[in-house]
Amino acid sequence: MKRKITAFIVFFIIGFSGLFAQEQNNSRTLNRVMVNREIIKLILDSKQRLDELHYFISEPLLIIIDDNNTIDHFEIRNGVLMFSDEYMSSMVIQINTNHTGRLHVYYDHPIDIEGFDIIYLIQGRYVTLRFSYNIIQNNFILYSAIINGRPYQLRSDIELPILMINSNLNLR
Repeated sequence: MKRKITAFIVFFIIGFSGLFAQEQNNSRTLNRVMVNREIIKLILDSKQRLDELHYFISEPLLIIIDDNNTIDHFEIRNGVLMFSDEYMSSMVIQINTNHTGRLHVYYDHPIDIEGFDIIYLIQGRYVTLRFSYNIIQNNFILYSAIINGRPYQLRSDIELPILMINSNLNLR
């Protein structure tokens, strides 16, 4: 029987971090804008390349890998759930809105699947975040991850992060 691997997502919302975060770059203000079909079409029609962009997530996230082969290394100490350093370094992946991802694959199949595989180097391991097109909101939403070559389905009680890029567009 094939075992299903699942990862749990926890979001940390710090103010309005992520959705329209601003950075200074060569005295120009950059804004984070969501990737949508219009932006993709604009880039591809102008013969520019999607792999030249830096990619970000809209909200910080924490992926806790739920692996049945791992013995939990935690204890409750003075009412606090304490995980061992070994567990934290091997089973917990923290990705914030400033981690820069690079395009691995863009799937251009609007009828079947349209999406992005974006690779991040986090805590010494490669993490590929997979985003699929959300036709209702015209954006690309996170739906799974590949961590060191193993696929994980992602679950959350709240909406998962969306794919963002930097631009000098002012959306206010």
